[in-house]
Amino acid sequence: MPSTGKLALTAAATLAVSMLTITPALAETGGGHRHEGHDLIRADLVGSTPAPVSRTIAGVKPGGAPWVNGPSSARIGENGSVVVSIHGLVIPPAGVNPVRSVVATLVCDGVVATSTSPFALSAAGDGAVSDTIAVPNDCDDPVVLIQPAGNRTVYIASTVDEDD
Repeated sequence: MPSTGKLALTAAATLAVSMLTITPALAETGGGHRHEGHDLIRADLVGSTPAPVSRTIAGVKPGGAPWVNGPSSARIGENGSVVVSIHGLVIPPAGVNPVRSVVATLVCDGVVATSTSPFALSAAGDGAVSDTIAVPNDCDDPVVLIQPAGNRTVYIASTVDEDD
């Protein structure tokens, strides 16, 4: 008959092997919980062009001037972490940016969900933010809009390509 110590060790080993088998399955299916490392959206930002070229998104219209930008991106994690990097978001041909402060707005299922705190955009159209927002439990078809902080009725860049 095995000793109590051997029984406890055997039970612990069996439990550990069981957890190794279950844990990958939970990770693959999501296990019913959000994971810190998963992205809700990770996409390039594209400057807006007045309608009808750029479309209205969640009731928010594209800005009244054409905007262009250099390599710019937005990432929002399922846990609400936001990282936005904007380079050269300007109005051609002068290549200036008249907007000094913007927000990154998350749109879920065609509805504005939430925005970051305002962050600075330089005259050259450069800016960045690392923030945390409250992400809705269900957020299908996520889109990120870059909006002037003082005018949330328009967007000047988005993660929607005009070909989408």
